[in-house]
Amino acid sequence: MSGAKDIELMQHADGELGERDAKAVEDRLAADADARTKHESLVQVDELLRGHLELAADNVSDRRFDAMWKEIDAATSAPERKSAWSKAIGWLERHRGHVFTGALSAGVVAALALFLRPGGSDDSQIAPRTNAIDVRPAAMRTAPEIESLETPDGEGTVLNLEDEDGHTTVIWVTAADTVEGI
Repeated sequence: MSGAKDIELMQHADGELGERDAKAVEDRLAADADARTKHESLVQVDELLRGHLELAADNVSDRRFDAMWKEIDAATSAPERKSAWSKAIGWLERHRGHVFTGALSAGVVAALALFLRPGGSDDSQIAPRTNAIDVRPAAMRTAPEIESLETPDGEGTVLNLEDEDGHTTVIWVTAADTVEGI
């Protein structure tokens, strides 16, 4: 009999087979005397082993069982005290990927900001950069001057108004008349 069939006999002796597999093993036991002998031997060894373990458990004193249960209860019920350092290390272990990714991303952004900043890499320059964005408030900026205004199929008018609140520029675009004389 092959090793795979012997394993099925052991599983049957232990009651680990499903209904269909158990039925197949029982049919084989009915037909094969060698398989029956092996199965009976497995059942006897199983009973012998279980009986020996039960006797060994009976020989242990109640004090020893009580001591084992107290040790188990103490190990499972007492909260483990951790130092702040071990808590920080534990947090880092659980979130290592996120922390590493965030730190790497921040480093790359900082390097790009230093490398690509307008005006070159010379820090001794105090003069304003020519390609920098003007971030002054609108009231402090000078109004743009428009010299000419071209609009397709229409006319454009630029009005510059000065009052006590400041300077206002209005751009008025009107469509050209399509029919002459109207």
